[in-house]
Amino acid sequence: MLKYINSEDPLLKTIASLHENIPSEYKEWQPESIDKVLRYESLKLLLQQGADKVMVIEGNGELIGFIWFKLTDHTHIKSLWVAPEYRGRGYASMLKEEVKVISKKHHMPYISGTVNPDNRIMIAMNQKLGYNWKGKNMILKL
Repeated sequence: MLKYINSEDPLLKTIASLHENIPSEYKEWQPESIDKVLRYESLKLLLQQGADKVMVIEGNGELIGFIWFKLTDHTHIKSLWVAPEYRGRGYASMLKEEVKVISKKHHMPYISGTVNPDNRIMIAMNQKLGYNWKGKNMILKL
């Protein structure tokens, strides 16, 4: 089931922790407990302010995946994650396509985000979805 979550949703702590635990090969530091707490508090505040959104896919009572994005003068994807056992089934593409629909409804000119250059699977998926790749940046003009 695809749904938005709010700042009070219990999944928010899990999402903040997952965001901080990006695989070590894609970052140069390991998060500490305080990093996860701070991410949770900042994410909670950002959701309360309204421009940031988190959409999740749940199934059988578990988190399958999430996408965190912000609507400003364009759409910026901040984080995308799918549980390892569900990867390769189209969930990441589904989340990105839903963000594209929302962005068009809000008349956003483009969607942006960053992907580590070593994350070849995500780069290939973005290219398949029509994103242009420039360094760490991906951009989809709408």
